[in-house]
Amino acid sequence: MITLEDVKKARERIFGRILRTPLLRVPALDPVLGCQVYLKPENLQLTGSFKIRGAMNAVLSLTEEEKEKGIVACSSGNHARGVACAARQCGVDAVIVMPVNCNPAKLAGVKSYGARVELVGTLGSEREARAEELMKEEGRVQIHPYGDDKVRAGQGTMALEILEDEPSMDTLVVPIGGGGLITGVATAAKGTKPQIRVIGMEPAGAPRYSLSRKEGKPVTLEKVDTIADGTRTDHAEPENFKAIERLVDELVTVEDEWIKKAMVTLAASAKIVAEPSSVMGIGAALAGTLPVKPEEKVCFVLSGGNNDLSQLAEVIAYDLSGSGKAGGSLH
Repeated sequence: MITLEDVKKARERIFGRILRTPLLRVPALDPVLGCQVYLKPENLQLTGSFKIRGAMNAVLSLTEEEKEKGIVACSSGNHARGVACAARQCGVDAVIVMPVNCNPAKLAGVKSYGARVELVGTLGSEREARAEELMKEEGRVQIHPYGDDKVRAGQGTMALEILEDEPSMDTLVVPIGGGGLITGVATAAKGTKPQIRVIGMEPAGAPRYSLSRKEGKPVTLEKVDTIADGTRTDHAEPENFKAIERLVDELVTVEDEWIKKAMVTLAASAKIVAEPSSVMGIGAALAGTLPVKPEEKVCFVLSGGNNDLSQLAEVIAYDLSGSGKAGGSLH
């Protein structure tokens, strides 16, 4: 498993190549979410998500021989964009394998960096299989979205920033897709401040690690169904599962209706537009299922903001119409 030292080395390696996003204190959300609200807005990151951190660390760690062979990555979108950006910066040829139902905004973002894109299936396992084929056929090196130590360490750099900006932070609420983000963040956070609490968030339609915790072993889901497209991985990665079991205090799931409500609430109260995967913790707080207290300093990691704008418009219209089960208005 990665260590705090690995995360610190990653920070040195990627310094100047990514943005150091701010830590935002948002008192307007305190009474709504039931805690002292802080936001880590990775939607403001260079590629619109945290994924550039891990991708950049991984690409910069390649040997010259590996750079010559080129790289391949499989992703639903944000990792794809991060790898494509890092590859362009470092002059490395990249092929990105994305799902056929990927977010159009994320697909356009990947193509804008000049990477070759292949659209394959809808499940993470299908994309990973194609990436393996490209490694054998073309000799490429894979930059895995959540199963690579360099990627995990790079993602963890945001925790160092959070605790530098607010050393008295009590709790981090972190989205979980494949598990690389929370593994890196929890490693850095617990290594820096052992008493800090880390809560992992999953959509109810893809509760890989929540079910794995119940089963006591990594599981694979038969079906994935959620608006949170950045979390549509269908299985728990073994190493990330070990780290989550060791470092993550609680796992919480949230229904899509509350994710939609969270997107609108965040836009209205914090003036921030974030994608569905980013706001799962806020959705759980709105639903009353996130275990936080009014006096608690809680940082919600907003993992990205690469929204499908037509979907965002539908979510806002749905909320304004009063049709949503979550109810409420923009005020």
